Amino acid sequence: MSLREKRDQMAALVADWQSSGMNQREYAGLRNISHRTLSYWIRKQQKRTDLQPAFIQIGGVLTPSIRIRYPHGVEMILPAQAPVGLLRALLQI
Repeated sequence: MSLREKRDQMAALVADWQSSGMNQREYAGLRNISHRTLSYWIRKQQKRTDLQPAFIQIGGVLTPSIRIRYPHGVEMILPAQAPVGLLRALLQI
């Protein structure tokens, strides 16, 4: 079994445990795996989840809009009606 297949199998196991309503020890006993193994994969899955991007787009692209792109790569898209004071403050960052 490849590492990717093992990861996918354990991710499915963790998802099944989460929806089971059982505690870790009960679930591990039911699946004939050690409690330590289940705990390890739960922690590993949580770390993978924590690494996902902190920002997501919450709607379509605003039109008309003002784009501010900072030298370090961060880009902001604001509605064209954004207050001038806000724009000034964002440009001074």
